[in-house]
Amino acid sequence: MKIEYSKKFIVVSFPEPRKVLSSAPYAGGFRYTDLILNLRTNARETKKYHPESIISDFLRKRGLAGNAVGFLTAAHLDYAQFTRLQHGDIVLLSIVTAGTSNALNITDRSATLYSGEAPPNPGTINIILITNAELFEDCYVSALISATEAKTAALFDLGVKSVVSGRQATGTGTDAVAIASGNGIKIQYAGGHTRFGQLIGEAVYTGVKNSLTKQKMAAGMLASLCEGLD
Repeated sequence: MKIEYSKKFIVVSFPEPRKVLSSAPYAGGFRYTDLILNLRTNARETKKYHPESIISDFLRKRGLAGNAVGFLTAAHLDYAQFTRLQHGDIVLLSIVTAGTSNALNITDRSATLYSGEAPPNPGTINIILITNAELFEDCYVSALISATEAKTAALFDLGVKSVVSGRQATGTGTDAVAIASGNGIKIQYAGGHTRFGQLIGEAVYTGVKNSLTKQKMAAGMLASLCEGLD
């Protein structure tokens, strides 16, 4: 596994395809992929072009894999958070980028791209989880739940409020998450009463909190983050 990281993009590439479940705007859902992309964009670009075309154009220009999974973000990638945790045979890497200019409480009646109203401000929390463990399909779903709960817990502790209602934010209107499985120990559950779920909670909470408080990652850590995840 390899990570390329710059102010414009984060690219995670795998030596062989991994099974991924995601809500990514490019190639979301269940699929096998050998590349996950988080690409920085801006409001002007997203108003002019469809998210899929922005990502596909970037992939084409760089000659990257056609079966990639792709995210977009307007958040500064300088504050991307890479959190690697291990418990016994389980290794987990969380990659988080976070912005809250589009923060919402999920019960807010907010502007939507699909009703003719003005589009929302850019700002999103993207979460990529990579593990060496082999996950059952139901485990992917509970892992995504645990990641979402951890994200919301971080927003609560930071006191982030909805830009629409001023109530406690539970996320943003464009958040996305992905989890990529491996070929190691088999895991069926990822809730709060499991060690795997607790690892997800700690990694995502730390990533969201540190990203929003604008902490930078120490240089030269990318290679060590990938250890045990091939």
